[in-house]
Amino acid sequence: MNITLVLDASAVGAYARMTTVSVGELIQVIAEDGDLVGIPACELADVWPDLTKEERQLVTALIDREDSPVEVLPLHGDLVPDVAAQLRRIGFGAAHTVAAVQQLGATVATRTPRAYADLLDPDDVLPLS
Repeated sequence: MNITLVLDASAVGAYARMTTVSVGELIQVIAEDGDLVGIPACELADVWPDLTKEERQLVTALIDREDSPVEVLPLHGDLVPDVAAQLRRIGFGAAHTVAAVQQLGATVATRTPRAYADLLDPDDVLPLS
């Protein structure tokens, strides 16, 4: 199974707050295609303090399920140079997302598409409403 979609902190927050059903629907579509969704660990750490206890439980239930179509993407050593190159410009979470999207050939789902305007091909950015 391939990771074809990456959720950034804004998408994880939208999922947890249920402010848009599109994130859950995207996860379902990806799973039905036999692929996976990734959440960079640094993005998860970025959004975590902003989530309520209930929202954290919802995200935890999503990523901890044995059959979950969502994987937390660790920051492996091979990504460190790419993350470090963007760190001061966009922060750890977004830098990890950019590196993961580029490494995996995936698409990022985000509520903040402008954050990636100069960093990723526009076709690799899926704006969420």
